[in-house]
Amino acid sequence: MERDNPHKRKFLFNVDIMIEDETNGRALETLLHLLNTKLIEDYQIKQGVELGKRIEVALNGSAIKKIEIPTEAKTAPALNKKNSKAEEPYHPESDPHKHIWEQMMTFQQNNTLIRLSIVKGKGIKLSMPCRIISVDPASGNLTVYHVDEKKVYLLKINEIDDYVIH
Repeated sequence: MERDNPHKRKFLFNVDIMIEDETNGRALETLLHLLNTKLIEDYQIKQGVELGKRIEVALNGSAIKKIEIPTEAKTAPALNKKNSKAEEPYHPESDPHKHIWEQMMTFQQNNTLIRLSIVKGKGIKLSMPCRIISVDPASGNLTVYHVDEKKVYLLKINEIDDYVIH
């Protein structure tokens, strides 16, 4: 396009947009519909996405709180060691999908268009051109925006068979 019309230049605008809807997810969907036009070459949503907040609240609510142990209770360390394994928090270093999560977060930050190959239940295969909206390694969820259907999907990491960068 730039070769066809050398007088055209690209401009970048920072705006705040307020959309009234039933939920943040529905408002986000409306915004994405508005932004996905031929006139808008690219965009980046920097804040306002509230997807996955329930998961964060649940995780924060169940977080292990430090409890001060009286000196009399310190005489039973064998019981404390047995129970400590069951209460260990999520460790991303031990996640087998750590590399994939890091790539998905990079795609999200750069607003990269990717094509996911998805395998749903009963072996149904889908090819989805999309942008990453949010990544939640703790729950294993990935929220994506399907650019053709203009819909938001919540996927599990184990449903992703392959992905290609466009």
